[in-house]
Amino acid sequence: MNGLDRSGAFRDGLPGATLFTKLFAFRAGVSGFIFPSIFALLVLFLQTGISYYVSIQTIAMLLVIVAVLRAGAWPRDFYLPLSVFFLFSGLLLFTGAIQPSTVSQNSGNVLITSIGVIGYVGLFLASATLRPADPKWLLLVFKRSSALIITSIVLLVVVMESGIVAFLDREYFIFQNVDLITNYSAMDSLIADMAMRHARNIQPDIDLFYGEQSYLSLILFVCLVSNIVSSRALEFQTLPHSRPSRSGFYVPGISPLLLFGALGCMIYIRSFSSIVYIAIVGGFLVAAIFPRVGMLRLTPATLLAGVALVGVMGLIAAEAAPYYLHRIETFSTSLSAQQRFGVLLDFLPQDFLFGLHDPDRMPSLGFHNGLIYLVMMAGAGGIAFIAYLMNRVFWLGRPLGVAMLSALTLLAIFAQNGAILSPNKLVIWSFLILPLLSAERFVSGGQAFRS
Repeated sequence: MNGLDRSGAFRDGLPGATLFTKLFAFRAGVSGFIFPSIFALLVLFLQTGISYYVSIQTIAMLLVIVAVLRAGAWPRDFYLPLSVFFLFSGLLLFTGAIQPSTVSQNSGNVLITSIGVIGYVGLFLASATLRPADPKWLLLVFKRSSALIITSIVLLVVVMESGIVAFLDREYFIFQNVDLITNYSAMDSLIADMAMRHARNIQPDIDLFYGEQSYLSLILFVCLVSNIVSSRALEFQTLPHSRPSRSGFYVPGISPLLLFGALGCMIYIRSFSSIVYIAIVGGFLVAAIFPRVGMLRLTPATLLAGVALVGVMGLIAAEAAPYYLHRIETFSTSLSAQQRFGVLLDFLPQDFLFGLHDPDRMPSLGFHNGLIYLVMMAGAGGIAFIAYLMNRVFWLGRPLGVAMLSALTLLAIFAQNGAILSPNKLVIWSFLILPLLSAERFVSGGQAFRS
């Protein structure tokens, strides 16, 4: 029967678990604070670096691997993902041989690119089969890291908008983002864009150190989901056979301050992706709170705090409303929407089975949706890859009541503009999959966690 040893690690005979936990063990107080702080700092600067691999994203990916080894995680039940891996690899190599530009439009060596893609697919699939020997440590790392990231981003936005630090304004972040490893904006084009904005009295975008509003919004969204999953799992471990005794609109695993901070910041940065992410979180909250409406017990303090938070959120929403209304009204003619979703209209059934091999139907501006890119590279292999990961996170999230939230978060990560098979996306993916895998150790065989 599984149990906990003194270090908090499960004794279940996993191969290498004892070796790894001893090899990477250090004082709980230090690891519980230093590790999440370093992790959070790396995620804040995830897009910076000298080159693609000499960069913060590579260091962050290596830190994820260290965390996995420190937790004694080991793959299991990998026969199905192995089948998906070979299906994807075979169809990808087939596409690369017939139509190399589908795999990469700017690579001089498609074979090397294909090997890299296959390697990242293997990492994604392998990460979904891990079984942590010390799940509590991993949950604490991601709970604290995600909270630190959300808090840091909110504070950065407040400092930037308040003018407390004179040089930390929107223009500073826009221009420093020229050097980001995945940003292809030249300085002269940014200067011209800034001049146009000044002439029309339009403020620069808010993207901090990420180079894109939607990327910043994705970070906030994934960190919020990661914090919810980690907190709910830790609370379940504390109260495995009963509901939390608190009443009112308390939802297990949700910090109201982090929730309002993340959602308010997502609204304020004015990214169309934010609307989608806020709708996902809103749907989860409605589903979680609705069964508890009858337990509402308001005190003067909670009522005052609620009114204050709703008031602040209302002011932020009122200021950002014109932007979102404009984006909704012009969605059908939006270049961004066309880049991310319009290419689907030109594809035929055989493209979804074997990949895109017709150069006449290649999107002129490339693939701007990771989901579509995976399918166009490997056809049915890409569909199987996405379906396996979605099924995995859905069933891992069911006992915690976050099945749909987890599945939609996976889609959000993969649909984000930019390369999905990259170190930075593996880091973002780890904020979802590792807490879910760790939570599985607490809730397997136990009572489902109801909100």
